[in-house]
Amino acid sequence: MSDRIQVGINGRVLVKPSPGGVGRYTHRLLAELTAGSVDKYECLPVAIGAEDVLNLPDGVKTEGVVPAHSGPRAHLWEQLTLPRILASEEYDVFHTPAGNPPVLSQTPLVTTIHDISPITHPEWFTKSYAALYRILTPLAVRVSDRIITVSKSARNELIDIYPTAANKTTVIYNGVEGRDTVDSEPVDSLETGQFLLFVGSVNPRKNLSGLLHAYHHYRQRTSDPYPLVLVGPDNDVFASTDLPAVDGVHRLGFMSESQLTWLYDSAAVFLFPSLHEGFGLPILEAMSVGTPVVTSDRGAMAEVAGNAAHLVDPTDPTAIADGIEDVLEDIEYQYTLSQRGRDRASEFTWSQTAHQTAELFRDVADDA
Repeated sequence: MSDRIQVGINGRVLVKPSPGGVGRYTHRLLAELTAGSVDKYECLPVAIGAEDVLNLPDGVKTEGVVPAHSGPRAHLWEQLTLPRILASEEYDVFHTPAGNPPVLSQTPLVTTIHDISPITHPEWFTKSYAALYRILTPLAVRVSDRIITVSKSARNELIDIYPTAANKTTVIYNGVEGRDTVDSEPVDSLETGQFLLFVGSVNPRKNLSGLLHAYHHYRQRTSDPYPLVLVGPDNDVFASTDLPAVDGVHRLGFMSESQLTWLYDSAAVFLFPSLHEGFGLPILEAMSVGTPVVTSDRGAMAEVAGNAAHLVDPTDPTAIADGIEDVLEDIEYQYTLSQRGRDRASEFTWSQTAHQTAELFRDVADDA
């Protein structure tokens, strides 16, 4: 084997028009591995299926085109076309950063399983989506040579359901790109330090309903309440849900990276009372710019936040409202959370993530 191993990376998630946390994980991992591949990580990543993807990190090699980012065509490409691509090239390892490896591939497989909520909480997803993952996840556990989870919480959940995963599963935390390195673009109609912020989707596990009820309690108890800004769900998607209508809520939809940077930096408090996460990257993004965070007292959220956030019971809207007030009404506490948050975020770097992941790739290639 040459000194530098060639690693195929499933680029399907990069095709999605508005990539979420998994897409950003894949993008940042590719960027770091590519930037440091010659002198640091000794691996050459190739994004398979991403030839026509715009805004890839500089220098990333690509091969092939995936026909869709989701749905039957995407899964067929993953399970039928990908094995043929891998067989025709000399890849030492293939990494699937989104949980569904090509089960027929003869190339050594590394799979990142961010969480298994479609299996543990099928009520949060469509029946077809949950059913698909009841098939794909045990297959991924069986065929993968190594599995990465992005938190201890996610690893524990995985091996509780699939004990055979225990000896092949490694925790490698996500990194966070400091928002102070990204250009900032103000959002009209919002004043710095005068609003609450949520970033996420309308998936039930994000607990947007609980947050809206909590915000309603907060408004009732406060003479001059801050508005709540929601980033992520656009108005059409929001309108299709049964989420409660609450005064004082600003729905901004999808924001550019520069706008998101300004929002994180300018919010009085960042709110993330999710019911379940594999990691919870928005927590660290807010912390990286010193914004106080209120998040859940369980699972990966509490693990990632450590002692640098105000933790609340996400199932209790009153507790969330209390948390908002506890932070807003105590300037010294805000300062403490801000300082702790910056320190906590600095512990999670993409360089560290890439280094640990490249070491795992090397181990798998050496064992093949």
